[in-house]
Amino acid sequence: MKQVKKRANPDSEQNIRRIDTKSRAKKQTHGFQVHFLRGGTTVTRLFSDNGYGGKEGARRAARKFRKSAMGDLPARVFRGPAGAKKARGRKQAKGRKTHARR
Repeated sequence: MKQVKKRANPDSEQNIRRIDTKSRAKKQTHGFQVHFLRGGTTVTRLFSDNGYGGKEGARRAARKFRKSAMGDLPARVFRGPAGAKKARGRKQAKGRKTHARR
């Protein structure tokens, strides 16, 4: 089965996602969701178009919230596979050729 790649919403930006349910859905949701992880803290908040006077009002509120919330939290830390950066550095240092996975 072929996977279909999701297209990014052009109204989304870093740490802010645009949420628009399909028109045939029973309940409609339209707004911007702020979401990020810092340290052990997860921050998620939805700014609804209805509650903020439309799409642009919700976008401004989401940006303002993101800016204030990120200022209070610690800097971002990479949490990838343990030792991934070290292993990659060792392979290059020894001069081994890397092969593309198929």
